[in-house]
Amino acid sequence: MLFGRNRSLLWQVGVVLVVLQLVLVVVVGWFLEARIASFFNQQRLDELRSLAPWVAGSIGPAGDDTRAVQGLSSADRWADGLRVTVVDQDGVVIADSEEDPAVMDNHRFRPEIDEAFKDGSAYATRFSSTLQQELIYYALRRGPVDRPQVVRVALPLTQLQQQLAGVSQTVVLVLCAYFLATIGIIFFVSRWLSRSVRELADGANRFASGDLTHRVPVYPGREFDLLSQSLNQMAEQLSQRLGQLRLQGSELTSILQSMCNGVIALDLDCRILSMNRVAQNMFELIGRDTRGHLLQEFVRDPELSRFVETSIRQGERRFEEIKLVSLGDRSMEITSEPLLDVEDQVVGVVLVLNEVTLLRRLESIRTDFAANVSHELRTPIMAIQGYAELLTEDQDASTRRDYAEVVLRNTMRLSAIIEDLLSLARLEEPDSTQDLSRESIAPLEILETVASDCGDEAMQRGISIEVRPGAAREVFVNRQLVIQAITNLVVNALRYSEKGSSVELAAQATVRDCIDFTVRDTGPGIAPEHLHRLFERFYRVDKGRSREMGGTGLGLAIVKHVAQVHGGTVEVESTVGQGSMFAIRLPLMEPVESLGESGDQLDR
Repeated sequence: MLFGRNRSLLWQVGVVLVVLQLVLVVVVGWFLEARIASFFNQQRLDELRSLAPWVAGSIGPAGDDTRAVQGLSSADRWADGLRVTVVDQDGVVIADSEEDPAVMDNHRFRPEIDEAFKDGSAYATRFSSTLQQELIYYALRRGPVDRPQVVRVALPLTQLQQQLAGVSQTVVLVLCAYFLATIGIIFFVSRWLSRSVRELADGANRFASGDLTHRVPVYPGREFDLLSQSLNQMAEQLSQRLGQLRLQGSELTSILQSMCNGVIALDLDCRILSMNRVAQNMFELIGRDTRGHLLQEFVRDPELSRFVETSIRQGERRFEEIKLVSLGDRSMEITSEPLLDVEDQVVGVVLVLNEVTLLRRLESIRTDFAANVSHELRTPIMAIQGYAELLTEDQDASTRRDYAEVVLRNTMRLSAIIEDLLSLARLEEPDSTQDLSRESIAPLEILETVASDCGDEAMQRGISIEVRPGAAREVFVNRQLVIQAITNLVVNALRYSEKGSSVELAAQATVRDCIDFTVRDTGPGIAPEHLHRLFERFYRVDKGRSREMGGTGLGLAIVKHVAQVHGGTVEVESTVGQGSMFAIRLPLMEPVESLGESGDQLDR
């Protein structure tokens, strides 16, 4: 296309101006040629008008045909190329300076002659059939009214045309020179305008690409000056506003990243617009590019999808607590808020996720703990109450002694439960790790102390305790707590082992600069479904047998917490019918992990 979008300003403006100039040159040339031709024709006509009366007087009076013939025969008397013809009122040629009148046609109805007989004079420009060339004629009537004659003078247009051709050639050359000069000026001006506009466009493109430090030059002309100043002012204002937006964006990003809640922004198609670090960590997406992807690509959970779709459809604030099955039944409090544009139209939704898995777990533990404590305390209290009432009613001394022994035994059980609860409370205090007094002690010394303390009970049950020498390096621990934890494991092993069996104690160094204190028995073993709950408070595999043997249900929980405050862990391996192995793994040097961190790792 001649004026397409891809055409330059130089092309579009230049072509229009060149076409206009060409039209102007053609019109001016045509006009000048017509005016010049008219001028030369008029000049010839004026010449003929001045010659006609003189020629008429030179050839004699009207009616003297002989003299007229004689006068016209002297052709050299006339100007070069001048033709003179005398015609009577009937159109008969009386005399002619170029041809024999006898052979000439009747001229009565020649245009100039006919009009001259009527009006007195006339002129015409036409082709002469006699001379076979174009002439300009002027006819003048003379003589009396009853016998008028017409004297016609004529000049050929050949010379006039030659003169007109020369002048026209000069005009054409001048107009061509003007046209070429105009094209040069148009090209120069258009090129300058195109370059100026292109530089302004390049400046605008640099602004659009983010280079707001660039400034466009100022060009001559009020319009260009105004445009340049406007562009530079726009760049400066954009730079200031973008700086403010970047600052606000940085503040918003910092706020989002510092939040303890996960934040996810989605569009109406559930595509991720942004996600803070907490949310990425929740869904294990650290380091992955999530922007523009569907949320379902990373979190395939029907409950979450339902919540998001409902929030987008309703377009209002919603709150709900759901369990994400895809993340292992993790509990989430989710708040949705509609995402609005500048026209308050809903363009997406913002999700705020608060994980309450640990809170719900603690609530469950608290509920279970309250129920278990009340149950565990109620049993000895009811026994004490019942036997105390019997003591007041029964007067038999031997029976009263038996009742007193039952009361004492339940009192001791109640005291043991309270003591274990207090021990757990002390171990769970936030500063228990920092306030723990420690000392370096050989692992063998710990095991021998435990074996000695449990020796009497083992002997009563007919079970032997074997201590295997192992690691020689010392551990940095609280002596009393470690002995208590291993003692709890040994007592637990003795209670569930058969008479004639043995309980093995050992301490062995591991490759991670730790010591494993192990207690191995050959008892009935523990089914796999119970292993993950063994170290919970009041959890028993066989509740009836445990109470019969005097257990409080808190011994293994104390073992776990003793290991945690030392930066260690507990493990258990068991095979039904073959026995169990409990291990307390403690670091050789002073632990660096806090109680909370160790507890979180163990709970997982």
